[in-house]
Amino acid sequence: MRLINLCKGYLDNAATSRYKPQCVISAVKKELKQSSNPGRGAHKGSIGSAQKIEECRFEVCELTGMPYAVFTKSCTEAINLAVMGMNLSGEVITTVFEHNSILRTLKRLEAQGKIDLRIIRPSGFAVTAKDIRPYLSAKASLLAISEMSNVTGARHEIEEISAAAKEKGIPVLLDCAQSLGHTEADYKDVDMIAASGHKGLYGPQGVGFLAFREIKFKPLICGGTGTDSFNLMQPESYPEGFESGTQNTPCIAGLCEAIKWTRKNKQKIAQKIKYLSARMVEGLKSLNGVKLYYENENGVVSFNVRDIPSGEAANILDAEFGIAVRSGLHCAPLAHRFLGTEKQGAVRASVGWGNRENDIDLLLEGIEYILKNPK
Repeated sequence: MRLINLCKGYLDNAATSRYKPQCVISAVKKELKQSSNPGRGAHKGSIGSAQKIEECRFEVCELTGMPYAVFTKSCTEAINLAVMGMNLSGEVITTVFEHNSILRTLKRLEAQGKIDLRIIRPSGFAVTAKDIRPYLSAKASLLAISEMSNVTGARHEIEEISAAAKEKGIPVLLDCAQSLGHTEADYKDVDMIAASGHKGLYGPQGVGFLAFREIKFKPLICGGTGTDSFNLMQPESYPEGFESGTQNTPCIAGLCEAIKWTRKNKQKIAQKIKYLSARMVEGLKSLNGVKLYYENENGVVSFNVRDIPSGEAANILDAEFGIAVRSGLHCAPLAHRFLGTEKQGAVRASVGWGNRENDIDLLLEGIEYILKNPK
């Protein structure tokens, strides 16, 4: 077996997009060189860093259509802030396709006796409003759902689902980790959006956000000068009461430029992802011995090669061909139970702006190699 140190085909964008626009890299480097604490400083460096944070906050609100936004270190933290900070009670609705950042956080509240968790098993791969409506009762205090599955790539009927929840007065928390930046969606009936910078927005790792409307939260952490001087359950406490500690200004600066770049190039990004996804799906379908779980053009495709454990297949693709894919349960065990892959897991290949046709062709070549060289 020949070992390849350099990745030749990076198809793990659903975990982290490797491609970073030069404007993002430059913004991070510039802020690192300035190295100023943005927290209430009177000098120019501090004021400049604080202004960059507020510029990014504005970009987040423009991107999501929400009036408020607070920065976190990840989408997972943003989801935790929403779920743990809302003082939930009664029924909370979610689906089998959710990431553990939603499922495990809600299960913790359920174990504490605070909520009655309703986990919907939909009729198909994409969750529909028809699947959701029977659960939208007066007892429900939250609907937590992803826009797009990080396992199958299926995009759920978010516009219809959020409209149905709004009719019943149920707040909607939307996990946009896999979708924001390259999908066309109307979030007018969504109350909260959680996302990270390092996936579909092509920003740096280490920064995410929760964007929201008139929703009352308690902070996850306290500290600094802001938290004692604000009523933390009122909108005027945002964002100071919810960003205790020194903000990750270099990454926030990078996120700011990433959002600008993504919004400018959104149509081209979406077209490229659609094209490469279709090329990958058609190629996988042509290979006898490949189990493809959901055909889509959304950038995330999961499959298995015969009965080979997904981790073993991924290791061969990496070692023999320099192809980076993801394997296992993808932090979504109930989705894999739905697919019947909770033991084997699945190989997940995901494309982004930085990919080319030859990345897809190399993946298909690698899978053919595995099929021709069984254990």
